[in-house]
Amino acid sequence: MNKQQNETVQGVMCELIDTFDEYVVCMSFATQGIRDQGNKLATGSFSSDHQTWIGSKLDSNPKMHARIKTVECIDKCKENGGFSNEIRKSLLCTMYSLWDELYRHRVAEASGMDAKDLVCPLMGDLRKIRHCVIHHKSIIPETGISFEVLDWQLPPGKLEITYEYFLDFNDAVRGDRMRIRSIRLSPEMDNIFKQMTKKERKRFEDFHKIKGNKENNVQWPGLEQVLNRIEQVKHQQGAPEA
Repeated sequence: MNKQQNETVQGVMCELIDTFDEYVVCMSFATQGIRDQGNKLATGSFSSDHQTWIGSKLDSNPKMHARIKTVECIDKCKENGGFSNEIRKSLLCTMYSLWDELYRHRVAEASGMDAKDLVCPLMGDLRKIRHCVIHHKSIIPETGISFEVLDWQLPPGKLEITYEYFLDFNDAVRGDRMRIRSIRLSPEMDNIFKQMTKKERKRFEDFHKIKGNKENNVQWPGLEQVLNRIEQVKHQQGAPEA
């Protein structure tokens, strides 16, 4: 890529970092506020069935919106407690969506490549966290989660994103662990791809969606069959052999 394109990529990445930094500040302030509120409640003495309510217009026209058992609320407000954990998981999911739906495409465009050819293992790790939250109700399977860049140790069971893990992820984004790169088909493979049928392309793309196949240039098992079909078509049309 030329210098002008590289500066554009730098600009997009700087904006990404600034945006993610805002989420870190949001997480930090929210965590502190939750902890402080829990500490205030903890100074009192409450029965197991006592409830804390969230209301509005308490001085003029009181309206109650939500309630929780106070002793449960105090527990969830603790350092790395349930409330802060939910906020951190939600923010990480939002950060991944911003990358996948916005910044990934802008980086690709500035680099003169297709977004589908852009690979970022760190964001692949974040995608696994999002997948666990969205599709598995934040439950880590017995097999655990295998990361490529992050060295987090997440045991099977409830997904817990600690304050330290959240900071570590953003440090990785700001540091040298993004490792964005482009993986494109060779000119020869691109020419073959253009001659594939719709079903063949679908099988080819599905194969390269499997982790490591595209990055490591693993040969698609269906390639020989496609080459034979293309060769047969050439003979049937009377085309000269290459």
